[in-house]
Amino acid sequence: MRSIEPLRNLNASPQKAYDIRIVLKEPPGPFAEIDAAAQYDVVNPGECGEPQPVSGAIPRISTNEVVELQRISDTEFTGRVFVDRVLDEDYYGRGVCRWQFVEARVSFRESSDPMASWFVAALKAAAIEAGASKKTFFWSGHYPKAQIDNYVTFGSESRDHVSDAEKPEFFEVEISAQQAQL
Repeated sequence: MRSIEPLRNLNASPQKAYDIRIVLKEPPGPFAEIDAAAQYDVVNPGECGEPQPVSGAIPRISTNEVVELQRISDTEFTGRVFVDRVLDEDYYGRGVCRWQFVEARVSFRESSDPMASWFVAALKAAAIEAGASKKTFFWSGHYPKAQIDNYVTFGSESRDHVSDAEKPEFFEVEISAQQAQL
């Protein structure tokens, strides 16, 4: 099923930006596909969204906007996210929808092979705005592919659940942020 983009307009000159840095530490191999996105959600869908015809329920309104990444090396990437990327407007004739920046995510996999595993790491908006960083650990056994088509793993924030002997079987992705100078 194809997802439908929400009705939204993008800010042509956003002003509040953060530079994100993604570093892969001891990856199990190269990654040919690396994508990043910033997620934005409407915080007041009940006041501005379009009700479903049958149920009258108002679904969540969300969008993922592409974040262009620059490859610094095979294991380091940078990109810029904008807090004010999506414009607050009256999209459905029911009131102004107020968008909020939620998180930045990076997804990567070894190749475009449909069996290749996706590794996904994210940093929440509050951490980005605080200039924080986050480490996510992934089991290398899912590289380059798992037993499931397009397997997606979100990793773990620690390796405390594994023995010391198993810790080398994991690689790390660190995402950090700092306010951008525009």
